[in-house]
Amino acid sequence: MHKSGFAQAYDLIWRMFHALPAPRPQAPQAACAPDRIAFYAAMQAHALPCPRVAALFNCAACAIDGVRMLHSAAEARRYLRDAAVYPLKFVPVSDDGGAEIFSAISYEKDSDAAVLGNGALIALADLVQLLDLPCARGYLLQELPSPHRLGGLRVTVAMRAHGPHIVYASWKLAGADADIPLPLWKASSRLVLAGAALFPSVENQHWDIALCERGPLAVGMSAEHAQLL
Repeated sequence: MHKSGFAQAYDLIWRMFHALPAPRPQAPQAACAPDRIAFYAAMQAHALPCPRVAALFNCAACAIDGVRMLHSAAEARRYLRDAAVYPLKFVPVSDDGGAEIFSAISYEKDSDAAVLGNGALIALADLVQLLDLPCARGYLLQELPSPHRLGGLRVTVAMRAHGPHIVYASWKLAGADADIPLPLWKASSRLVLAGAALFPSVENQHWDIALCERGPLAVGMSAEHAQLL
């Protein structure tokens, strides 16, 4: 039987009042910065200046072209004793688990130990244990560039419709209040803009730039809110 006009109107009103609310669209999530292996692999692939990665420890699922892989504690210990070129910087793949960045200045053969950046002596067996923390997701063994007296640069970049745009730059060393010398700034800004363009989905980027004898080196990028001028 056909429903009367009144019944059809009643059904329509009932459905309107009892309809399920439309699901709200999810807010877009900010893109994360790449982990350190992905970062250095991208920089190397595009020939952008960054510290040389000498070896990777316990990073079976990740690799950088031409970089030596150390798959065990014994292999890492042999490398640090026989093949490593010091000074070295040890950088965890992930920085969200409490693993530390540290450096070793030299190797002491008589004691089979390394001299850390703070001058302390540590046995290679103990150093390798530091590298084997699960929260680090592996370690990068890098060259340690000689630092500039003001400690390098922190450069904030915002992605715009036409590409990356530098909005802020400062010396990283706490308390430093000085103009960035023009030759260093020109080379650093070119490096930052070229690197930022490799990660267009990361809207706000903070770049850490080390300054050394051969020029600026990109040592990392994090994704945070941009600091506007």
